[in-house]
Amino acid sequence: MECNGFYEYSVGEIQNCKHNLNSMEKASHNPSEKIDPPLTSIYSKYVVDLDVENALICHVTGFFPPPVNVSWTKNNEIVTEGMSLSQYRLKSDGTFIIFSTLTITPAEGDIYSCTVYHKSIQGQPITKTWEVDIAVPSVGPAVVCGVGLFLGLLGVAAGTFFLIKGNNCN
Repeated sequence: MECNGFYEYSVGEIQNCKHNLNSMEKASHNPSEKIDPPLTSIYSKYVVDLDVENALICHVTGFFPPPVNVSWTKNNEIVTEGMSLSQYRLKSDGTFIIFSTLTITPAEGDIYSCTVYHKSIQGQPITKTWEVDIAVPSVGPAVVCGVGLFLGLLGVAAGTFFLIKGNNCN
């Protein structure tokens, strides 16, 4: 049996094996990318007072990889003025965090929303809403204080009455 050309063929295949080995090493060091969806919340920077400038913060955390896109609406109208976006911050678990801020002057009945788009989200993006909700001072403490004051004065009057009555008996 004659083996003409097998040696040359084998030498050529060594180059193919080296190339394939190199490709496999790269693939094993770079496994497919993990994808983590963001968690989103929205809150005001300061205590809310009507017609006083404030800021809303859209907190986006736990996502991988960047980027995320954040958009704002006020009463279902897109808002771009007064919006800012922080830098991406890496968390210890390998995911990222980012903040988007919107400068607002709240008015009664305003509804704001923060919408987050990320490649991990299938279908609809994540939207969180925030409504202007001003706490109305409660009349409860004033009523309790008034009733307490009335009962205290009534007790003083009754005590004075009985003190005078007792002195008249002697």
